[in-house]
Amino acid sequence: MAASRFAAWMRSFVRRWPIVLAVLLVAVAAVWIRCGPLPAGLLDRADTPSTVVLDRYGERLYEARSPEGLRGDPIDASRIPPFVAAATMAAEDVRFRSHPGVDPIAIARAALHDVRAGRLAEGGSTLTQQVADLLLARLEPGPRRRGWRAKLRETLIALRLEHRRSKNDILALYLDLAPYGNQIAGIERASQAYFGRAAATLTPAEAAFLAALPQQPGRFNPWRDPARARARQRRVLEAMAAHGWLSPAALSTALAERLTLTHEATALLAPHFVERVLASVQGHPRVVETTLDATLQRTIHGIIDAARTGLDAHHASNVAVAVLDNRTSEWLAWEGSGDYFDAGHGGAIDGVVTPRQPGSALKPFTYAAAFERGFTPGHRLADVPSEFATATPGVLYSPRNYDGIFRGPLLARAALAGSENVPAVVLASEVGVPAIVRLLRRAGFTSLDANAAHYGLGLTLGNAEVKLDELVAGYAMIARGGERIAPRLIRAIDGTPRPAADAERVISARTAFWLTDILSDADARAYTFGRGGSLDFPFPVAAKTGTSQSYFDNWVVGYTPDVTVGVWVGNFDRTPLRGSSGITGAGPIFHAVMLAAVERIEGALPVGDTRPILAPTPDVHRVELCAMSGMRATDACPTRVSEWMPAGAVIPDCTWHHATDRGLVTVWPEAFRDWARTEGLATPDGPRDDAPVEVRAADVATPAHGDAERTRQAAAEPLTIRRPLGGAVFLIDPTLRPQFQQLSLNARGGAGGPLTWSIDGTIVGEARADETLKWPLARGRHEIVVRDAEGASARTRIEVR
Repeated sequence: MAASRFAAWMRSFVRRWPIVLAVLLVAVAAVWIRCGPLPAGLLDRADTPSTVVLDRYGERLYEARSPEGLRGDPIDASRIPPFVAAATMAAEDVRFRSHPGVDPIAIARAALHDVRAGRLAEGGSTLTQQVADLLLARLEPGPRRRGWRAKLRETLIALRLEHRRSKNDILALYLDLAPYGNQIAGIERASQAYFGRAAATLTPAEAAFLAALPQQPGRFNPWRDPARARARQRRVLEAMAAHGWLSPAALSTALAERLTLTHEATALLAPHFVERVLASVQGHPRVVETTLDATLQRTIHGIIDAARTGLDAHHASNVAVAVLDNRTSEWLAWEGSGDYFDAGHGGAIDGVVTPRQPGSALKPFTYAAAFERGFTPGHRLADVPSEFATATPGVLYSPRNYDGIFRGPLLARAALAGSENVPAVVLASEVGVPAIVRLLRRAGFTSLDANAAHYGLGLTLGNAEVKLDELVAGYAMIARGGERIAPRLIRAIDGTPRPAADAERVISARTAFWLTDILSDADARAYTFGRGGSLDFPFPVAAKTGTSQSYFDNWVVGYTPDVTVGVWVGNFDRTPLRGSSGITGAGPIFHAVMLAAVERIEGALPVGDTRPILAPTPDVHRVELCAMSGMRATDACPTRVSEWMPAGAVIPDCTWHHATDRGLVTVWPEAFRDWARTEGLATPDGPRDDAPVEVRAADVATPAHGDAERTRQAAAEPLTIRRPLGGAVFLIDPTLRPQFQQLSLNARGGAGGPLTWSIDGTIVGEARADETLKWPLARGRHEIVVRDAEGASARTRIEVR
């Protein structure tokens, strides 16, 4: 029996196996269609948004487009606003919640319309099919083929998407990817662009208005033709009501609602800063929270605009400004050119990171290197005509001060505060250029990539090119008490905070205090800069100016306890400025920016606050010094200063000044004797009644006799030229006015009386032995001859380049 039943079953199966096989094949095909694989990477990039760059308080600075060239914000699938969902389904797919990804009714209706129209007039695509099409467009950018094969592929992917994702997920994908015109992708971004607020706050009328746009975003562009978009909106609202998603009363309200569109302007604030931010992030983050203060940035734009007339007078087209928070080392403001869109003057160039010569703005780092090696603010420096050997054989470097005046002995405080060139070079020669270069590199100056010999002593005067951001960071290091913290642009990416850099000590706290105390000493710089100018504030500010060679660049950099401000003024094409220095060009902008920055940080200007920027360190105390010698002042010293000196340091009493029965006598060291005679402070014939005189220590009681004796001894010597040295090559300094560029002529010996000097056969003047005669530099090779009263002569040859 069992065998017969099995045989009967086999005969029946054989007769029906084609049907069974067909059913199996259909089942397998259905499973493959529904559950088969999606194109590799189809969903991987579905959540790639545009990148929004925010300031430190959340204000939008810029929105960088996504890799597909769109701007959009993703929406949370679990929080799709009901009106947005209803309006989107009413506009695109009313049976979205009930079909499996493909809507047979919609396909049949579309086919009927196509037959009647005689062309492909309607596609019948569901929301899911549109999502598939949008995903494929992201996966395969560029021209795509259309037709039945493309439609079949789109349908297949739609069915598989429905298997893998919920209806809400698919709707969210559509709302993220759909184009809403004007290069805007996604409902959230569209809501912000057209109505100025989040999608969750949209009214039914506004939601319907936006839902109408993706079908034909160009045709329904609300900024160009709002009437056409509103006609489409009306049909969407009526469809919402027809399917029960909107009550009759709500429909009437929505139809009567008057929409107010906003026109989103492209963010243009701090474009140079935004470019650096985007260049420093990897991938395509959604939100980058930066350190910038948008309010302060706008204020700085206004300051630059207000200063434009003055800039034009100096023929200055470009301005760079950087503001750094000292405590956090975060950039608060960053302006690269003054006008990003001024193509005629290179406005897109970022002057904050463009290397330029800083001039005297680099001097504080020479003094820092000296203070680190035992020098003090009371160290005496020689501001007298001086010549220094260079790396080129026969070429001498003879620095000059900006105003052409030599001031003789200057203490380091006065020399730095007054920005005198010659003392800075003297100090650099004593400290050594390699030590200065090492300190600058530790302070973060990356552009100093040559060896010390390449820069020479001119480094202290700013002959090397540096970047404004690194100069500001270097000054902030001083303001921070000698500790460097690498500046940062970004606070967080997609909500993940970026850690601040660790502090690294560069100079001692005492050196930082000394530098700050000097740079904020308005009295010490008054002899050069006067009072009431751009460097004076109603609260302590440490500041330094700089002017580069040939007047290409103006700089001012300064700091308070809270903030460091740096300003550069110049031309990117290196056209020289006219009649401008750091104090006149960049100074007014620096003054205004510093006031704005301090007020922004502290909430109000600390007018009358006299607290020092840095408190004195425990290892210094006040000592009364002679203002000329730098030694401990005695009763004979005519001028005295109170200076912060190392505690416990042994400071000898002043040996320059002596009270005698003939009055005050000054014993000038050898380095200052020529200068003293030139200034009328000492003469070879004896003392003047109204000035101190030069004497040897042994001749204090009879200074007149001592001077006469030296004159007699000098007359017995053969006539020789002391300066200039034979074969020397002098370089004209393009940063100084011609009248300040003079060569010192000095001879010793001869028959006594005046010596006659001639250059290239032309008499240029007379001077006594050991007195200095000035001759304006002129390019070329020159023969210099000096003759005494008896006809004896000496000669030498030099070259001026």
